Amino acid sequence: MNNTSPTIGSNNTSSSPTEEVPSKQEAIAICSVLVLEAVLIVVGNLLTIVLFAINKEIRNKSLYLVINMAFADFILGAVSLPTLIYEIGDEYYLWSLANENCFFFYTFFAIVDTVFSQVSLSSAALISVERFYATYWPLKHRTLSKRTYRIVIFLAWISSIVVFTIVYVLNVLTSD
Repeated sequence: MNNTSPTIGSNNTSSSPTEEVPSKQEAIAICSVLVLEAVLIVVGNLLTIVLFAINKEIRNKSLYLVINMAFADFILGAVSLPTLIYEIGDEYYLWSLANENCFFFYTFFAIVDTVFSQVSLSSAALISVERFYATYWPLKHRTLSKRTYRIVIFLAWISSIVVFTIVYVLNVLTSD
């Protein structure tokens, strides 16, 4: 059977797989779903952070990692997803905005998206490690101080920033 789907590029005999180009209606649907997702992420994580700040009864040290993850996810939903929506809409001409300072815009997007995604994933891993520690050594777990949690959270942020910086610098140095 012949492949009659639209492809990117004019040469259909290349070794790269064919990619379907979404229509304008599909781009609108994708942007609409991403807007709904961004709103739900922002509202859910904001409620988590506000509840932690207001209710002193649940403000225990084991929830510090959860709040750290909620903050990282909040920033992803508030900054990274709208930027992605803008990129998708701009790519499919859903709106016409001036594209000045694109380098700074995409660099900012790369920083926010990468660092906060890594912090969110690191927080999920740290929550798992902390729960494992609490399960297998419950008496030692009770002796962990708030300072220990703060240091671990600080190290998660620093390691994410360092990893992003190394990858970004290597990417800039190797690109022509």
